Amino acid sequence: MAKFGMKMTATVALGAIALASTAAIAQAQSRSDWLSTGETITYEGYLLADEAVFAACDDDCSDLDMFLYDAESGELVASDTLVDAVPGVVAPYEGNFLIELVMASCSIEPCETWTDSDAGF
Repeated sequence: MAKFGMKMTATVALGAIALASTAAIAQAQSRSDWLSTGETITYEGYLLADEAVFAACDDDCSDLDMFLYDAESGELVASDTLVDAVPGVVAPYEGNFLIELVMASCSIEPCETWTDSDAGF
């Protein structure tokens, strides 16, 4: 009886760890897309105040830009238009936002992009 109780406890504990690990991985999963020069994609997400949103693209991309809009008003609240392939913005307050990526320069089209945030929007 003691062995069964110990084995069952270990199984339940391992199952709980597996479930917790799966939930964390799913939440932080990046969004991935393919864009050619001049194309855009927009994601909607709920962000916390001061939550960073960041993106990157493959080796054929030399310039990717990011714009953050308030989802309700449509107002631009942050942007990163530096000539680089790793843009990032920070949400100025908690709420629903639109995150727009713009492929400014992709040499071998299309280029793959990845977008994520600190809390996995």
